[in-house]
Amino acid sequence: MKKIFFLISMISLFAFSAQAAEVKIGYIDLQRIVVQSDQGKEAMRTLDSIEKAKNALIKEKVDVIKKLEEELTKQGAVLNPETKAKKEAEHEKLMMEYQQMRKDREEELKKNEAEFIQKIVLDIKKLLANIAKEEGYSAILNEAGIVYMPENLDLTDKVLKIFNESSNKTKN
Repeated sequence: MKKIFFLISMISLFAFSAQAAEVKIGYIDLQRIVVQSDQGKEAMRTLDSIEKAKNALIKEKVDVIKKLEEELTKQGAVLNPETKAKKEAEHEKLMMEYQQMRKDREEELKKNEAEFIQKIVLDIKKLLANIAKEEGYSAILNEAGIVYMPENLDLTDKVLKIFNESSNKTKN
């Protein structure tokens, strides 16, 4: 009985070590690829232009508010109570619009950023699936969850290069 148990253990160990020899693992720094890729840089430029446009609208609102505040400060004492109340109500309304514009800007930027990143990550995952199939990787991990992995298993630069090349081909 002990011989059979020993024989089964040895066969299992042998099978496990043979299977382990076939495992090929790599890892990437997904955040670095997103930030340094051509698509990521283009997304950031788009987000910056959206933010600048929104900031210009907000600045216009701030200028109107400041002008109204100056009028209230300079003319507040000489204005009749009804006119002063109207201007104060207008100021309050403008302040609420300003705060809503800022909130809307932040929400829109976050939403756009999430959409851009989601699209880039999806494209990267497709590329990683192709690389894994072609090169026989059992797993390609994201560096974010790895405590230690030898540098020779880092595929970030390779994936970044291939990702940029494939992105540029689809643009042309």
